Amino acid sequence: MPLYLSRFSYTPETWARLISNPEDRRKAAQSYIESVGGKLHGFWYAFGEHDGYTLWEAPDNASMAAVAAARGRERALPGARAAGDQWRRCA
Repeated sequence: MPLYLSRFSYTPETWARLISNPEDRRKAAQSYIESVGGKLHGFWYAFGEHDGYTLWEAPDNASMAAVAAARGRERALPGARAAGDQWRRCA
């Protein structure tokens, strides 16, 4: 399966929620990708323009788009993008 590298940024509301109720967001990310038959390989927080990066394995571009659309509907990750502002296959 192809690998996808993405970056994300949380909204101020999401940060406030995480501060008041800390949780491991990797589990949520993992459940989204597994729902389309994929696998989470990495989840890293960062300093700078983006709050974090993820490395996913997914069956195809349509599966990745489904995960991106589901995450976007939640409005928690308005800055979620892959390299080049699109979901990018890494392998």
